[in-house]
This record gives sequence, structure tokens and C-alpha cells, in this order.
Amino acid sequence: MQDKEKPTVYFEKANLSHESCIFSWLANHHVQEFWDNSEDHRKDILIFINGRKEPSPYANGIFDYWIGSIDNHPYCLLMTSEIMPTDSIPEIWKPHLSKKGKTFSLDFAIGDENYVGKGLGPHTLISFTGFIQTKIDSSIDTFIIDPAANNPRAKHVYEKAGFEAVAEFIRDIGFFKGLNHFLMVKKLA
Repeated sequence: MQDKEKPTVYFEKANLSHESCIFSWLANHHVQEFWDNSEDHRKDILIFINGRKEPSPYANGIFDYWIGSIDNHPYCLLMTSEIMPTDSIPEIWKPHLSKKGKTFSLDFAIGDENYVGKGLGPHTLISFTGFIQTKIDSSIDTFIIDPAANNPRAKHVYEKAGFEAVAEFIRDIGFFKGLNHFLMVKKLA
């Protein structure tokens, strides 16, 4: 896909109709390499797409899951959660939280292998952050993403999408505990 071609990406909250594609994506090597594929995370996705009617074993159920589609074909999975200054987050994150609006964490994977390597990452993230601010909550003006340092391709994609690397830190909890990560921030007007 050439840079000048910018397909319209449609976003919606993940629901039961997406279950099979989400779990087929999670089985792909390119997703497993950098995405939390723990049993608890998989359960959280199922609980979310079933309407969060039960408690989650994963991060207290704080995440929302989103599907990105082009021409009615789902190709990517995104997850978000609001970050509050009082949350248990790395100290290095706190100075980068929004001063007057809301801050959301973001994670992203192109699941469908047919869409990998097509230059869709930056366009998808630019479209998604705009979608969140214009269609979901206009007070969301800051996004944080934290790719592992052993994933320089993701860091490059996020930079092209307007994220700035502001720090490095070592994750002290969760699936990626002990790994070095980049803290990347995108501020919207």
C-alpha cells in the first residue's frame, strides 16, 4: 500500500461477532511475540465481548477492546484504558499524564497477516486516536503506549503516528515484567 492511499478505517468495540478473528489473531506468531497472550488476558477479552457481566482476572477489567476494519474486513485489535494519576503506574509515567484532560493507555496489533507490512500501522493509530477524541470523549487529549525495547519496529510505527519516545523503564508487573520498555506519548490539540 502506498503512502498516498489512506483507506478509511472503521472502529467499533469488540463484540461476540469478533471472537473467532480475535482468537485466530492471538494465535499468529507475529502477535504472540509482542502481545500478552496469557490465559487471564484471553479471559478478559471474552468477558469484555460478553458485556463485562463478571469480574475479570486481568487488571481488574480496566481495558476496552476495539476492532479496526477496512471495507468491512476486521484486521486489527486495539485496547485502551483511562489512566488516572492515582493509578498504580510507573512513576516515570506521571509527569506525562494530561494536565487538563484525560489520558488513555493504548496497545495495538495488526492481527490479520494479510495486512501486516502494508504501512497501515501509523494510519490506523492516527485514525484511532482521532476517532477516540471526536467520537468517544473530546476530553481525551493524551495517549500513552509502551512498546518493549526489543520491538524497534513498533517504536518506529508509533513515531510515524505522532508518538514521542520520552523515557525508558523496566516493567515491574505483568506479562512483560523485567523487560525494558519505551514510554511513548501522543498529545492531541
